Amino acid sequence: MRIGVDIDGVICDSYPLWLQELNRHYQKNITAITDYEMHLLFDVPWDDMNDFFVKNVETLLGLPQPVKGAKEGIESLIREGNEIIYITARTPEERKVTLSWFRKHEIPFEHVLFTGFKSKVDLVKQWDMKVFVEDYMKNARAIAMAGVPVLLLDASYNREEAAAGVTRCRNWEEILAGIRGLK
Repeated sequence: MRIGVDIDGVICDSYPLWLQELNRHYQKNITAITDYEMHLLFDVPWDDMNDFFVKNVETLLGLPQPVKGAKEGIESLIREGNEIIYITARTPEERKVTLSWFRKHEIPFEHVLFTGFKSKVDLVKQWDMKVFVEDYMKNARAIAMAGVPVLLLDASYNREEAAAGVTRCRNWEEILAGIRGLK
């Protein structure tokens, strides 16, 4: 089965480090990311936050740890004969640091697709994915509306009600069970 997997918040535990660095940079004390649109949470223009990410890309994309169970889950899915295609909102300019992160943590990868903040739906359809693992509700809804089931990894910023075709999972064990239940 061809499985689509997001990176940040799904296999890369980016948000704790991002929160720490954003608090330091903007001199805030925000304790949880409750809005995926983090620039709104920090009350700054999107361009300002984007500039911060561009200037600090090595730290922000290179230092986070893997999400608990993600590496083992990916390895298990591959052993079972599944193909993993990563689709991320990261930009093509972030390819080097992204692939370096995969190698550093020994997470298997063959295909990593970069949307540069554009919709993932076209790539999900183009690559004929049978299921997608995501953490951003807006993406999850769009992919599910395109007819591909989505397993949504629960996070503080995606607590709104899941749409039809979106199944909330608390951890990688539940993600694996959800994928195996589709076979």
